[in-house]
Amino acid sequence: MRLKTKAVELPPPPEQNVHSSIMSNARRLWLAGFRQERAFHHLSQWRNQSTFRKGRTVSDKELEDAIRTAWSSGPNKELFARTRNVPTQIQRWPEPNPAKRAAIIDPWFHVVTLWENSPWQASGGKLATRYFLEQLFPGNPLLCCGWNTEVFNTLPLSEWKHPERMQFLTPSPMTSRTGARQDGNGESAHTLSNTGPRRFLVADFDDRAGLDIHAGAAWHLGTLLPLVMVLWTGGKGLHAWFRTWGLSDEELTPFFRLAVEFGADPRLWTRSQFARIPDGSRDDGGAGTVQRVYYFNPEVLV
Repeated sequence: MRLKTKAVELPPPPEQNVHSSIMSNARRLWLAGFRQERAFHHLSQWRNQSTFRKGRTVSDKELEDAIRTAWSSGPNKELFARTRNVPTQIQRWPEPNPAKRAAIIDPWFHVVTLWENSPWQASGGKLATRYFLEQLFPGNPLLCCGWNTEVFNTLPLSEWKHPERMQFLTPSPMTSRTGARQDGNGESAHTLSNTGPRRFLVADFDDRAGLDIHAGAAWHLGTLLPLVMVLWTGGKGLHAWFRTWGLSDEELTPFFRLAVEFGADPRLWTRSQFARIPDGSRDDGGAGTVQRVYYFNPEVLV
């Protein structure tokens, strides 16, 4: 089965969230009936004609991954699943609901309030990345960390010499150093197949509502699940980490649906999806904006 193709004009990339823009464009091409080869050519032209912020590059691999993801969840997902062994059941999340968020969260709660309520406080401005990782992941487990979304590795925690230079972390320990890629093309250090059981669920608030609104949303969600940590992404949002071990995905779904209505990115539901590493560096090489931790409560980790 092949959908009839139609002309598609792809919007220019935003300054931030370029990856989300690529995913959206791949989805547009799928819905327009493009074959994967033609879609890659179309996205390549879009990339070559676009201007990205300094330091942001878009590789062929990022385009190919976006196309594979769009095709595996598109209108013909049943056909795709039969031919590529991809599960047909996909999670459907609600649209963001700013009115519902405004009606529920405390309007007087701010980022400063979050900081003031943190059981842990920074000491002398020093980066505490290793401390956070040792608290979050005791026992020296395998952790997948990324300098960016394309350069990453999976190592025991003790072998990560400068985690403060990293941008990303999978918020669950890994079961092995590599796992089979979903596209069947070999193995990788960052796959769903080598990601262990869910340990934390991360709500990525990255809309333009502002950090105070994000902080209030995280604090309210903390009344439903233990709020472990909140950190600044180095951009316009916050990442809120919630303790989830011992809970099934079925039990966690209502919580995350509310988080998505509050503006959280639904992609963080996937266990292998990267989150921002605490006190890490937003830019590759360790010279970028510090992803500062505003709230940390080690007591809920016991």
